[in-house]
Amino acid sequence: MIEKKSLIKLISSAILAFLLVHLYVHNKEQAIENSYDMINVLVATRDIPPHTAILPDFLTTRPIPRQFMEPGAVMVKILAQDVRRVQGKVTVAAVPTGAQILQSNLGDPSPNTSGVAPLIPPGKRGYLLRLGNIDVAELILPGDHIDIMATFSIKQNNAPSRATYTILQNVLVIGVGRELRKPGQDVSGKKDTAESLVLTLALEPTEAERLTLAQSESQGEISVVVRPFGDNSIKPVPSITPNRIIS
Repeated sequence: MIEKKSLIKLISSAILAFLLVHLYVHNKEQAIENSYDMINVLVATRDIPPHTAILPDFLTTRPIPRQFMEPGAVMVKILAQDVRRVQGKVTVAAVPTGAQILQSNLGDPSPNTSGVAPLIPPGKRGYLLRLGNIDVAELILPGDHIDIMATFSIKQNNAPSRATYTILQNVLVIGVGRELRKPGQDVSGKKDTAESLVLTLALEPTEAERLTLAQSESQGEISVVVRPFGDNSIKPVPSITPNRIIS
């Protein structure tokens, strides 16, 4: 009877050991299988320099074994959504062609850290406009849209006069800063020692030419007005002269 109980215990222990070994081997096999499971990750289609905004055509997907996925790499499940996660982000360090896109190497664009180049929309140029009226800084934030006006000397009825024109409309502001003018420096047609406001604008090349000439011809008599959010309309605006003000 004792021998029979001992035999049963021995058989039970053997079965339990077998099950434990089987479970261990199965888990190991599953781990190995998972490590070689193929996944898709975002990689660079070209060399991407540092401080460069990520564009969709900089990216593609590549299948790799899961074990070769780098920490922080972007695993692709739905391509369009995963591309949007990194689009517009700015690289901290250079990314070589074919390298995985790492979230730790991406940051949000900022004039202070990445400069303004990543913030400029395609086809536009970054333009610095200095304004003598520092108080306008309280009204303008990056991302706002403004209209720009210039005041010129004209002749009206053969007499010297002045006229103000709206020369550009719906201009995107991508940066707002202040610059200390040197004593006696003339940047807006008025000599003083106050601070000036520096707006970084996104302009088309022809708009940049127009604004440059307007600043020269008006001797710096440039003003801006802020548009309400969502107002992108562009309409003809008649010029204003002293006679029209009175009338």
